[in-house]
Amino acid sequence: MILDNVVDENLNEKIEKLLKETSIFNKSSAEMVNIYFFYSVNQTLEEYTKIVVPLKGGNLNKDDLLTNILKYRLHDGRRYMINGIYSYHFNSEINTFLKDNVCSTKEYSQMQDIKFEPNIDLFHHYTSIFILLNNEKTRHTKKMHESKESTSKRKTNKII
Repeated sequence: MILDNVVDENLNEKIEKLLKETSIFNKSSAEMVNIYFFYSVNQTLEEYTKIVVPLKGGNLNKDDLLTNILKYRLHDGRRYMINGIYSYHFNSEINTFLKDNVCSTKEYSQMQDIKFEPNIDLFHHYTSIFILLNNEKTRHTKKMHESKESTSKRKTNKII
């Protein structure tokens, strides 16, 4: 317990020194965002696609987001429905992050502009949007096949 406090204090002192003496933790606006499309069929993740999209002033506007979703929601001959939109952006102060260890994901309930605040340059490549796409595949059961066969036999009987 005492050792943990000593380590935390030493780490905080080292980070404060780096903040004062170097530009390693300078903040600026992210210029690119990773967009991950996760394709799930019957609640099982089948595949994913990653694209990199430029940001305009740290912002991904609604139209660009919608364009990419419409482009990538068709995959392997299937049309997927949006199940969720989430963003991750490391915008904490480094000391706060090390103390609290909090992951800053945000869920979007509707299509909207996604704004990314300036963050530490070292963590720009972690700026991401996650699009969860779902497709319910019909399951062919024995009962379904028997039902189709009996329907086609009835139609044949009526024609003759």
